[in-house]
Amino acid sequence: MSITQDQIKKITKNLAKLPIAWDKIEHDLNSILWYIKVLNEIDTSWVIPTVSVIKNKSINQYKAKETKTTANPIELLKCSKNKIIAWQIAIWNIMK
Repeated sequence: MSITQDQIKKITKNLAKLPIAWDKIEHDLNSILWYIKVLNEIDTSWVIPTVSVIKNKSINQYKAKETKTTANPIELLKCSKNKIIAWQIAIWNIMK
């Protein structure tokens, strides 16, 4: 399967108003069509269709390991090395 310059011009006529290097486009499209032909020749009848590459078992295991913990504002303030003033983290004044 290959494509001609006339077919390329017909396809791109209303899609782009840019100058086109026809030789390069013809070569690229022919390469793509050749690759599609090769892929179509591969026997995939033994492949089981999937919706995801990750097994559901893995997803369930991950969800089972998730813990739902929340921190309250006091615990979060305690994480700071800076001084706490009026329930806020004091920072060095960068504006003078």
